[in-house]
Amino acid sequence: MPPLVPRKRLRSPTDDDGQPTKKSSKAKGKGKGKDKVAPVAYVTPRKPTLFEDLDSDSKKGSAEKTKQALRQMHEDVNDSDSSLSSLSDADFEDVPTAKRQKVDHGSEGSDDEDMEFEDVPSLEFQQPDHEFEGDLELNLHQHNEITLASQLGKKGPSKREKAIRASTHCMHVQFLLWHNAIRNSWLCDKELQAIMISHLPPRLWDEVDRWRLSSGLDKPNDIPKKSTRGKTSQKGKGKQRASASTRDWGDAADRLEKGVPDMSHGDPLFRLMKCLVSWWKQRFKITSPGLRKWGYMDARRLAKLMTSFEADDHDPDRFGERIKTLEEFRLRAQECNGSRDVGSQLFTALLRGLGLEVRMVANLQSLGFGFSRIEDADDENIAQKGLTNADESSTSTPGKPNGKKKQPVKPKSRRAKKSDKHALKMDLDESDEYGEPLTEESNDDASVVDVTDTLGSRRPKSKAYDKDLEFPHYWSEVLSPVTKKFLPVDPIVKSVVATSRDLVESLEPRGGKADKAKQITAYCIGFSQDGTAKDVTVRYLRKQFFPGKTKGFRFPEEKIPVYNKHGKVKRYDHFDWFKSVMRGYTRGDRKHPITEIDEDEESTDLKPAKPEKKEVKEGEETLQYYKTSKEYVLQRHLKREEALLPDAVPVKVFRNKGKGSKVEEEDVYLRKDVVAVKSAETWHKQGRAPVSGAQPLKHAPYRAATTNRRREIAEAEAATGQKVLQPLYSFEQTDWIIPPPIENGVIPKNEYGNIDMFAEHMCPEGAVHVPYRGVVRVCKRLEVDYAEAVVGFEFGHRMAVPVIQGVVVAVENYERVMEELEKDEAERARKENEKRRKEVLTTWRKFLMGLRIADRFRQDYGHLDESVDVFGHDKTADKDFEDMRERDEDMAGGFLPEGYEEEEAAEVEKPRQTSGFFPVDEAEDSDDGNNPFEVDYGKGDDEDIPAEQPSEPEAPAKATPKKAAPKPKAKSKQSTRRRSRRKRVVSSDDESDEESEFIDSDSG
Repeated sequence: MPPLVPRKRLRSPTDDDGQPTKKSSKAKGKGKGKDKVAPVAYVTPRKPTLFEDLDSDSKKGSAEKTKQALRQMHEDVNDSDSSLSSLSDADFEDVPTAKRQKVDHGSEGSDDEDMEFEDVPSLEFQQPDHEFEGDLELNLHQHNEITLASQLGKKGPSKREKAIRASTHCMHVQFLLWHNAIRNSWLCDKELQAIMISHLPPRLWDEVDRWRLSSGLDKPNDIPKKSTRGKTSQKGKGKQRASASTRDWGDAADRLEKGVPDMSHGDPLFRLMKCLVSWWKQRFKITSPGLRKWGYMDARRLAKLMTSFEADDHDPDRFGERIKTLEEFRLRAQECNGSRDVGSQLFTALLRGLGLEVRMVANLQSLGFGFSRIEDADDENIAQKGLTNADESSTSTPGKPNGKKKQPVKPKSRRAKKSDKHALKMDLDESDEYGEPLTEESNDDASVVDVTDTLGSRRPKSKAYDKDLEFPHYWSEVLSPVTKKFLPVDPIVKSVVATSRDLVESLEPRGGKADKAKQITAYCIGFSQDGTAKDVTVRYLRKQFFPGKTKGFRFPEEKIPVYNKHGKVKRYDHFDWFKSVMRGYTRGDRKHPITEIDEDEESTDLKPAKPEKKEVKEGEETLQYYKTSKEYVLQRHLKREEALLPDAVPVKVFRNKGKGSKVEEEDVYLRKDVVAVKSAETWHKQGRAPVSGAQPLKHAPYRAATTNRRREIAEAEAATGQKVLQPLYSFEQTDWIIPPPIENGVIPKNEYGNIDMFAEHMCPEGAVHVPYRGVVRVCKRLEVDYAEAVVGFEFGHRMAVPVIQGVVVAVENYERVMEELEKDEAERARKENEKRRKEVLTTWRKFLMGLRIADRFRQDYGHLDESVDVFGHDKTADKDFEDMRERDEDMAGGFLPEGYEEEEAAEVEKPRQTSGFFPVDEAEDSDDGNNPFEVDYGKGDDEDIPAEQPSEPEAPAKATPKKAAPKPKAKSKQSTRRRSRRKRVVSSDDESDEESEFIDSDSG
């Protein structure tokens, strides 16, 4: 049976009403009657193409159909069925080869007849009910897309695309650093700190005083003790307060020395931070989204965002929060609202206002430099859907993720007696009833402010912003005055006071939610009050392992090769780009010196930890263990240039479990029995050669670096039918290459006509190496036998180019060659000096000639000013030109505007002028015998000379310029100067003769 081949058929022709014509399909079987008419399949009308609508101007309603098609195309951009079809498929449509299905037409009386139908995709076009009027507008967009990770395929990014992403990453990091530096300077504003301090209730002021007393910053005498107000009730069953007689110390005794911190319950800063975080979490209200990482997107989507950002009004829900000035930031502090980033920053300003040394830590969410999927922005529809879901979730009832509703805390009876109107109000300034009075005997948790979300949940519901961001981007680091350690505090997102290592690591973004929200850990920067900044990324990494989670997001160190004089890599220098960027922010200069706290922090919290090596027990070794072991080695893990000594003995056997229950045994050798091996050619370049009779320790495949070597290997393999292997020898199997001495002053040469000088001892006895340039020319002139010295090879373009340095000559010819070489060098130096001298003299000659020309101009025309007419040029001509240009502007580029009437100007008699170079004088019409075009060659009468040199020429501003009479002497001077300039000076090697000839010709 032949295979089914997809075929194309003509589109169904349509009648005048737009309905397709009926077609009958053949019935199965040959016994069917031919006169029976099979039911026809009606094909839905297809969309008219744009070209059909444009061509069918006579059809009724073709323009309306075109409008509707364009309207439908504009509304459904992602629809694959476009009204614009290709020209090649305009008359044909694909017919899918689907399964034959039997359709039962019971309603038509053909129950016993099985018909065969073709499955044709529906092309039904939904006609909109309403019609559009007006002109059509067709917008065509060019798809200028940026290469994304999802579009690379197997080819991968090019070098240019990698460089673009690396530059984008570097610029974005520097912009974020500068943005946070400016925001950090705002947090040091005294007015802003005063606004934040004014929000503190009296209860928190008591906590601040308690902290200062416990930290030893204030003495106990400075703060009066508060009475217990006769409180007799005790908490707990059967617990009673111990009497004064049972105490070791009396009431009059002091517990500690004055000014000594009280560390009996840990650092006093912990208690204060917990109180402030609880209060600020309830006081601050998130009203806008914060910073987030979007990722790379295509150029069209990016252009739309930029246009909307620049043209439309600022939309915080779409583009995030924007605070332009310090005044707007102060307004956020007064109203206690904004993004969650602003909430953390204002908390830092509050702590600085209380006198604490606090850093603002920013986790920079920068664009990456790689091409992984996480660097690409989410789809526009997905992003819009996520924004809609966030809005819907804000309107839902808040609750815990596990579905259990938090039980509200019941207020005390005295608070419950208030009316319903004021029952939900909570004045934090008068919240002393929630705790016991502050006394020295009170418990550590007795005066903690109980701020719950019971009352806050009944506030007007607002949008939920950044709910998908599980980890904070900003937090604070507070320096404890007691322990001199920094304490990380996150007041908004996680409400964490990181008193332990686990809480510190909880601020690092990790997990599926962080990856989905594109939260990364690359650069965690702490900004201090003095304007400096510090990289504190290591503190928040898991177990302080660097790079850890920053790998792939933080710009790595670059290895920069350093070459020697022969062009070979001598060493590699490591360049840290981010460290170079941070030089403008870190401490270390005279104004901001490094403190002891910084040095202690660098040696403890900010020092990267090294992973501990696990001790492997006997019998539990793995392949990876032997691969990285410095004591043992397997033969399979040896490199190409490594081999075992002939007398190496295995020390134990490694049993490797293979597939199923099969166990493979492999010998284990000591690492000290492994030696480095090289080929004979490689040893020859180091001045060594294998000893005669030495057996190679290993055979390895050839590495063909040149085209000729590759061709030789291919020919050898074709001849032998086996793979050609290269013998490798160890250092002990080679010896120094000592060539035989020369005879009769003849230097031995190889097949290429030179001598190998890869090492100094490769020079034969009786010869000497002369490594100077130009020595080959000297040897040829002296007819001395020599050989060019090859000191190495340079590889490039599949070729090996020898590096030649000087020659090798016999010792008896060395003196002659060096004397002649010194003469050549002296002659070469003299020629170079002579060339430089001529260039300098030529430059000075041009300079002096320019000075002489300028001096002659001053002598001849120095008495002229702007009032004198030169070559018929008059100021009035410039004025006429300006008037003409203004008139042209009024005439709109030569066209007469409406209502313009040309006025006939009064005819003013002007002097006749036939040229702009030779003005016409009235005196020229008279026949006075003086022709202005007559050239005088200096043969005129000398008595006319004084009359032709007036002291002050008269040139009225408004009068017609008049040409003076010819000056015979001036004409003669002009002709003489022209002859002197055009006179040719014969050049010679002697510069003095040249200067004298130039002076003579000029004076003549």
